[in-house]
Amino acid sequence: MGQINWLAVILSANLAMAVGFVWYGPLFGGAPLLGRVSGEAGERRGPVSGMLMAVLLQGLSALMLAHNFARIGPETLAAKPWLYWMQSGGIAIAFVAPALWISYSRQRLSRREALVDSGFWLAVYLATGTVFWALG
Repeated sequence: MGQINWLAVILSANLAMAVGFVWYGPLFGGAPLLGRVSGEAGERRGPVSGMLMAVLLQGLSALMLAHNFARIGPETLAAKPWLYWMQSGGIAIAFVAPALWISYSRQRLSRREALVDSGFWLAVYLATGTVFWALG
């Protein structure tokens, strides 16, 4: 097993935020990321705590991918670099997107919203794979 690339974990978690600003801003014009978010029991949280939570949770996802890439090993990844995108994109397509679609259909949210959010997560996971490849 290889070493976990901690720099790639941190950079990819922050890159996910940058992708989100573009994806939900000028690209698809969704809800503002810097808006106020309501918490439990009417409690209000500011934009910084919401962004920090998003970076930390994406950091957890990046850490799991880092562990996956470490288990594959640097020799295999050097010989088969497409594994970065196959692994990261595969998780987005096989786990994240179906979880969103199941949840959104249960909540009766629009198909467009499910497509936009699924596309976002696919883009984020592929960007994460790219960061690990570039820093690998």
